[in-house]
Amino acid sequence: MKKGLLWLFFIAVLISKTIPAMAADTMPVSNATVDYSCLVTVPGGTFTQTDGINSFSHTISTFMIGKYQVTYELWHCVYQWAVINGYAFQNAGTEGSEGTAGAAPTAKKYKPVTTVNWRDVIVWCNALSKKAGLSAVYFSDAGFTTPIKSSVNGAYGNSVNTTPGSFDDPFVNWKADGYRLPTEGEYQYAASYKSGPGWAPYACAGGAATDCMDETAAALNACYSANCSIAQTVGGKIPNALGIYDMSENVWEWCWDWYGNYPAISETNYKGPVSGSSRVKRGGSYFSGAGYVELGGRGSDFPYDTYDDYGFRFVRSN
Repeated sequence: MKKGLLWLFFIAVLISKTIPAMAADTMPVSNATVDYSCLVTVPGGTFTQTDGINSFSHTISTFMIGKYQVTYELWHCVYQWAVINGYAFQNAGTEGSEGTAGAAPTAKKYKPVTTVNWRDVIVWCNALSKKAGLSAVYFSDAGFTTPIKSSVNGAYGNSVNTTPGSFDDPFVNWKADGYRLPTEGEYQYAASYKSGPGWAPYACAGGAATDCMDETAAALNACYSANCSIAQTVGGKIPNALGIYDMSENVWEWCWDWYGNYPAISETNYKGPVSGSSRVKRGGSYFSGAGYVELGGRGSDFPYDTYDDYGFRFVRSN
C-alpha cells in the first residue's frame, strides 16, 4: 500500500475509534439552535384555576412540560419507529394545517403536528416513552402490565368506548416516568405561571400582560384568528414567564381530563371527572377568536375527532 493511502487509512481508523457511532434511534428533533423536544420544569404550588366564571383552589405538584408544541418532525420520527415496533395509529398526523397526512417532513417540519385525535396521542406518548427507555403511562389493565399500543378505531369510530382500559378510558400509572398528556390543571398552571405567588390573569394570552381583547398586545403572544390563517412554526411568539411557547395559540392542545364542571372544593393534582364523553382541549388556535386563547379558555371534543388545528404537547411527572 502506498504511504499516502496508508496514512489516510490510519486517519480513518483513528476517527472511527474516537467519534462514537450515532444511536440507531436518535431522534432528529432539533434544528441548529432549537431543541424542540426539551422539557421545562414547572415548580409546584397552589393557584386559582378559573375560566372566568367558575373557579377552585388547585395545588399542583412539580412536573415537566414540553417547551414547544409537538412538531411534525418529532411526531413523524416517533410514529415511524412505533409502527415498526408494533404500535398502530388511526391517523398518521399532518405537517401543520396544510400538509399531507403521513408524508415525509418538509421545510415546514417545525410546524405542529395536527389532525391527530386523543387516542392517537396517548398511544404516541406510550411509544415515545418506550423509545426513550422510560415507563409507559397508559394501560389496558389495572396492574399496568399491558401498555395501550393501538388507536385504530375498530368498532368505535364515532362513539366513545367506555370500557375501563380501552383507548378512550385507559388505566393510568401516574407514578410512571414516561410521557403523557397534561391534566387541564397542569396546563393552565404552567400557562399562567409568573412567579409562584403571582399568576397571569385568566383573560390574558400566555405571556401577555393585558386582556386578550387588546389585539396589539395579544398579537405578540398568540397566533389566532386576528393575525393568522394557518398554523405557524412553533415558538414564533413571545414565551411566558417559564419560557414555554404557544400555550395560548397556534393549535389546540389535547389534555387528559374528561370535560365537566369544576369541583366545588380545593383539590390537589385534580385529574378531572371520572367519566365523560369528551376530552378537554386547551390553548385555542390560529382559527380561534380572542376568547379562546385566554389562559382560562376551555374547549372539548370527542376522543376520536381530528381537525387541522388540533395538536398537543407532552409532560412528565417529576
